Amino acid sequence: MRFPAADKKFYQNLKSILGVTPDDLDIYKLALVHRSTSFISSPGQRVDNERLEYLGDAILDAIVADYLFAEFPSSDEGFLTKMRAKIVSRSNMNQLAISIGIPELVKVSNGALIHQKYIYGNALEAIVGAMFIDKGFKFTSDVVVNNFLRRYINLDELQSVEHDYKSRLLEIAQKLHVKVIFDTHEYRNDKQKPQFEAVLLWDDKEIGRGVGQTKKEAEQQAAMLGIEEA
Repeated sequence: MRFPAADKKFYQNLKSILGVTPDDLDIYKLALVHRSTSFISSPGQRVDNERLEYLGDAILDAIVADYLFAEFPSSDEGFLTKMRAKIVSRSNMNQLAISIGIPELVKVSNGALIHQKYIYGNALEAIVGAMFIDKGFKFTSDVVVNNFLRRYINLDELQSVEHDYKSRLLEIAQKLHVKVIFDTHEYRNDKQKPQFEAVLLWDDKEIGRGVGQTKKEAEQQAAMLGIEEA
């Protein structure tokens, strides 16, 4: 495959990171354009990676859910949901992106790097979206599971990591003078097993939602998701 010099280097770097041969270089280039370096195309559309990030986020959720379902055949939905939330959390995705070498490929302004914490993780989600368009779901799933999750995510360690996210969130809210409400209610699933769902409201805006077998577990899960949006 013949490319101009700049594209050849990008192709080689991308192949090294993904462990696969990309077909459509342009979609991957777009996935790595942060909004801070975006431009307006001739039809008047802003060109950046946010649409691919949106797509990749949804694809990644499905891949991780399927991966955990296979890895933990005896675990209930509360445990699986909690583990998925840990894996796809912004902080974890950002660290994963750094580990696999995404920073050297992202086009981003220095100002954005200073003020935005999760640029690399967001770019990784956009890469997943680009790969889905380029190669399809099964191919993308195989790459994410075998080249990313199995290599860099230790499920045993992740299970043992517990944080009091609710207390941390309430501390942040107190400093910022923000009203926080956990709207938590009990419901029963098809097996009549009691469950709790917690919706976290940050100044009346939903920023997290959690499910658990206890009220505490549901609120901790909601806080874990919400703390990254606070």
